[in-house]
Amino acid sequence: MWAALKSPLLIGADLRKLTPATLTILNNPAVIAISQDPLGQSVNQIRRDTEGLKKDKYGMGETQVWSGHLWGGDQVVILLNAADEDIEMTASLEEIFYSDGPEGSAEAVHQAWDVYDLWADRMDSAAASKILDADENMEAFESLLKEVNWYNATELSYKDGLEAEDRRLLGKLVQTIKAEGVLRALVKRHSAEMFRLRSPGAEVKRHSSAKDEL
Repeated sequence: MWAALKSPLLIGADLRKLTPATLTILNNPAVIAISQDPLGQSVNQIRRDTEGLKKDKYGMGETQVWSGHLWGGDQVVILLNAADEDIEMTASLEEIFYSDGPEGSAEAVHQAWDVYDLWADRMDSAAASKILDADENMEAFESLLKEVNWYNATELSYKDGLEAEDRRLLGKLVQTIKAEGVLRALVKRHSAEMFRLRSPGAEVKRHSSAKDEL
């Protein structure tokens, strides 16, 4: 959520004591690319449901859908499940592109979209363990980073990586939504699923950023 809201991404943990699981979360280029998206637009909450959901022991339970534009014509969608049960959540293209026109009139609603899961292809715990356990031999460490396909934003910015269609920034293709269709995903209790929507074939309208216009 912090990445999609364009909030500062700060690490409060001791980097010397990170667990492999933590490293795979903190170093997920597909999610960081959302934070560093050149368009710089935050997501907006487009739906919040509280009725008919299992509440936790504090009486809390709800689901939310968030959506926002990305540079290059892509769209980010977050399905947040704060209920006390796993739920198959949905969001129609009409909802997802609500800001582009009234009552489903947006052009984006009437085309198909490929859906990329931004968590599915992150570095696995075994690769993270190798990095955390590596010795101080710089040559060997650089070789290890290549082995685990580490994304180095110093060498290739997120904007340049997106222009180059770097697969590490896109996540894993998991489904295609037909025109006027619906995004569906099983979301575990107290968790969220994050997706990048991309046009599978049509020419994509590029949303310009302030930097592009200078």
